[in-house]
This record gives sequence, structure tokens and C-alpha cells, in this order.
Amino acid sequence: MVAPGGPGGRACYHLGMRRPFCLSSVYLLAVLALSAPFIAVDAPDAARPVPEDTCDAGAVDPELLGVWHRWDALAEGDRMRFYFFHEGGFGLYRYGKVGLTNTHSFDYRAEGGHLELTFRKTGERRRVPYRIEEQGGRTWLVLDDDPREVGGARYFKAPAAATGVPCFDPPAQPGLAAPELTAAERIGGRLWGEEVRYATGGMGFSIYQLQPQAIDGRGVGWHHRGDYDEWTTETLTYRQRGDRLALSFPLRHDGVETAIEVRGSGDDRTLHLAEDPRDFWRAHTYRDMGPTFAGAVAPLACLPQ
Repeated sequence: MVAPGGPGGRACYHLGMRRPFCLSSVYLLAVLALSAPFIAVDAPDAARPVPEDTCDAGAVDPELLGVWHRWDALAEGDRMRFYFFHEGGFGLYRYGKVGLTNTHSFDYRAEGGHLELTFRKTGERRRVPYRIEEQGGRTWLVLDDDPREVGGARYFKAPAAATGVPCFDPPAQPGLAAPELTAAERIGGRLWGEEVRYATGGMGFSIYQLQPQAIDGRGVGWHHRGDYDEWTTETLTYRQRGDRLALSFPLRHDGVETAIEVRGSGDDRTLHLAEDPRDFWRAHTYRDMGPTFAGAVAPLACLPQ
């Protein structure tokens, strides 16, 4: 399906969706991994072409590219807000607390000290002046008329090596070892998703993003719910013991233990939850959408332990 073009007028193509969707679905699954308090995103090579399935980037200021944080956020529950600007002319605004956030996607242009933001879900368009300053050993993006902060705000740029604490698997505890799981049984290291097309256009999703699990079946991950314009992200921990799965959501202080069944093999696997805690304990079947992309987007972007 051909969708109307971006600022440059080029048509966008994407999986037959009924509304313009100029962001690669694979890349979007990757940026779902931006769930850690600090994200390492190296500045892209200016000579690298924009992916073919994105709209024309229009005017992009290379100094804007990357992640800009509102506050230092490290511990679970710390306030966090950031803007992320991609070279392709799209970006993300994420807000909430470490472990529970909401994300808005937008398209943008930057010319002559002015930033034009178009939020995809609502179509809201804002043109705001911006400037970049150096202060206190940090580079700051100053938005005096920030569309998401009354009275304006400034954001510091995440350094290339800024991440959370180093990754490590939760250690196995004596006496709690689970029966060894086969590769076909393990659910860690994968994206498990359910997608629904809306009659009004667009597509909604519920995705469990599970990082690789330790030998005793434990792991960490995120649950994402929304559509490809706005979605929520929630930190979770999990433990798989055979055909049982325990899920815990620390910021909301809730969790569930449910029966599960891994069906199929290879690229046709599905994960059936008898009680899905993120849809009012209704049964759900999620398909294996492939490996988790967290390592590809943000090396060592792990939850604080």
C-alpha cells in the first residue's frame, strides 16, 4: 500500500497499513528496547543513506541526533523523560518513571534554530525554537517552548557510553534450581507479540520482550502495549519453571503465576498464557516475533539491579 509522503513528498510503503507509517516496523521493535534509564546511541554516519522505508527526512540537524535526558534517572521509580531524534526525521518522546513509561512517536524537521514536531497519534504540530549549549561538562538541548513541559525545559545529551549498570544474569540461588529447559522450551531472548489491526486504521499490539534467562529460568524484560504511534512500557521480572511462568511488575507491585504452553517450532512458535496479567487475566496466545533487539540498540542497557 502507498501512503502519502513525508515533508519531501516521497511516498511511504509499509505492510499494507491503512494510514501513513513511515517508520520501519523492525526498527520500531528495536527502539522498544529503549527501556533503560540511560541509552547509548552513537551518532550515525552522515553518509549512511536513510532506510528505504522511511519518509524523506527533510531538514535534520546532525547536532540533534541521539538521546536527550530531562533528568538523571537511575533507580527503579526515578522520574525520567527524554527526546530521541533519529537521522531519518522521526523520533520518540518518553516520559514516566524508570520501569513504567509512556512513549509518543513523532516526525520532525529542524531548520534555522526552529524545531517542527508532528506527533503521529494526534497529528499535533508544534514549531518551537531550540538551541544547544555547553554547560557543566554536558551538552544541553534548550526548548523554551517545550510542547511537553509548561514553561520550557532543557535536556542533556546522553554520552555514547551512557547505560545503566552492566548486564548480568540474576544468580541462581541454592535449592531453587529449575529443571533444565530445552532450547525449544525457553522463552527468554525473544519478542512475543500479539497484533490487531484497527477498523479505523493502524495496528495495536501487546508485546512481551524477554531478555535471555539464567540457568534457573529467571530473567528480566518489558511489556509494551499500545500502537505504533504511542505505547506504554513496563519493567518486569520473570521465572520459567517448566510449564509455569511467574511474572512480577515491580512498580505496580503486582504479578501472577500462570500456566504456559510453548507450541510449534522454529519460526512458527507461539506462547500461550492461561492468565495474561496485562489483559485482566484473560488467556492469550503470542507469536514468536524473533530475538529481542535490546542488544542491537543499546548495548548493556540493563535494568538497575
